[in-house]
Amino acid sequence: MIRIVLADDHHIIRKELRALLSYETDFEVVGEASTGSAAIEIAEQLKPDILVLDIMMPEMNGLQVAARLAVSCPYTRIVILSMHNSKAYVHAALHSGAKAYILKDNTADELISAIRQVHSGKCYLNSSLPEEISQVPGRDEERKDRDT
Repeated sequence: MIRIVLADDHHIIRKELRALLSYETDFEVVGEASTGSAAIEIAEQLKPDILVLDIMMPEMNGLQVAARLAVSCPYTRIVILSMHNSKAYVHAALHSGAKAYILKDNTADELISAIRQVHSGKCYLNSSLPEEISQVPGRDEERKDRDT
């Protein structure tokens, strides 16, 4: 089982994500958080395999959460789920320790694929990101893996 924690400040987003991911027989949502500090607390306590994390969170943003968890929970891989498709956000997320960047307006299949690839040790960038955004130094091999 892939153990997942969901962190988004919007209750309905978390509930919809939980419902969506519950259809996958190898996924188990073990916790939820509505603030950045709660995401850190829950991740440190539950030690999930994957943290699906929004960038814009109260108290502490997703980039700060990712950077902190990269140190305190290196075994938890972070999948950023964001509405922002700018190069700066993508690069900042990856620099903070996130292993995937998915846009909220993409398909459920893309999120599911990202979770599985990140769990297997690969990085994942949203397929609908403009090419110039997804050309992250050192990430070319991961992009090739994703596209195959």
